[in-house]
This record gives sequence, C-alpha cells and structure tokens, in this order.
Amino acid sequence: MKLFNFTKQITCYVLLSISLVQCGSNDKESIENTTTSSTLISNENEHQMRIAFVNSDTVSKYYDFAEKIQTSLLNKRNAAENQFKDKMNNYQKLRSDFEKAAPIMGEREKMEKAQNIMTLEQEIMKFEQDLSEQLAQEELKITEDYILKTHEYMQVIGKELGYDYVLSFRIGGPMLYADPAHDITQDVIELLNERYNSITIE
Repeated sequence: MKLFNFTKQITCYVLLSISLVQCGSNDKESIENTTTSSTLISNENEHQMRIAFVNSDTVSKYYDFAEKIQTSLLNKRNAAENQFKDKMNNYQKLRSDFEKAAPIMGEREKMEKAQNIMTLEQEIMKFEQDLSEQLAQEELKITEDYILKTHEYMQVIGKELGYDYVLSFRIGGPMLYADPAHDITQDVIELLNERYNSITIE
C-alpha cells in the first residue's frame, strides 16, 4: 500500500538540519581560550578558526525535539492506517455478503449490489490517495518546522561554544575522517535539549 510505504525520512531531515553551521568570528580573547576539542587554523592575520563536528546520527537519537516529531509522525501514520483498515474491513464484509447472497438474487438486485461494491472500491482508492497526500503535507510541515528551529538553535549554540564552524559527521557521509578530539556531539545534544525544553515550557 503506497500510503504506508514511508521510510524513516525524518532521520534525513535531522541530518540535514545540522549539516553545516557557520557561527561567525570570535574576538581575540575567546580565541585564546580555545580547548582541545577545537581545530585551530592560523592565517596571515593571525586569526585562529575553531572548527568542531557533531555525529548527526547520535543527535537524531537523543535530541528531544527529534524524538517528539518522530513520535508525532508515527502516531499520524498509525491513525491513517486504522482509518484505511476500517474502510477495507467494511468493503470486504460487503463483498463477502454479496458473494454469499448472489445465487439467490434477482439480476436487477445483483447488478445494483455489484455497482455499489464498485463505487465503494473507487471511494476507498480516492480515500487512500487523499489520506496519503494529507499525511505527506503534514510530515513536510512538521519537518520544515523542525529544521528551521534546530537551525536557529544551532546558530546560538555554535556562538556560545565559540566555534566558527560546526560540521556534521555520520558514517557513510561525505566527511571520511574526523579527529574525536573535535567531537562536541554530547555538548550539542545537551544544549539543544536545554534550549528546546526551555522554549517548550514557556
């Protein structure tokens, strides 16, 4: 059934939302206070650039906002599936009753019943299509909201931590190697959850 062939696309949105964040330049004092979890790159002006990375798969697993929207989407899909099952059960019962009673029906009654069944089949097909489109639109809206809010959070978090760039890393992704010393995944997860939960409470 095409209605329920949804993959875990929300995970893809989770990865996209943290793919690359530029956090702006830092003043000289913050640069001098760099930790071992940052990458320092000197240029002609003696400006040191701080770069770190997060594991996107881990973020999507422990980020409260991601968990919430995944649960929300799952509930919507389950509700849609139940609606569809109810209609299919009614259709199958009607068809079964028709097949049992058909031998003793008159031709006119048989044609009317058969036409009713065909009409119901068409209604179910349209219902499935409409429900699929509605669910897709709801998923798109929810994931867009997730991406925008997470991007907004990351702009603040990146600057608070004092980084110029926060990159995304995942196994199989374009970044083939990243020194674990520059991994700030846990810090980012904690700060994302703090910011998301504080705004949710408000």
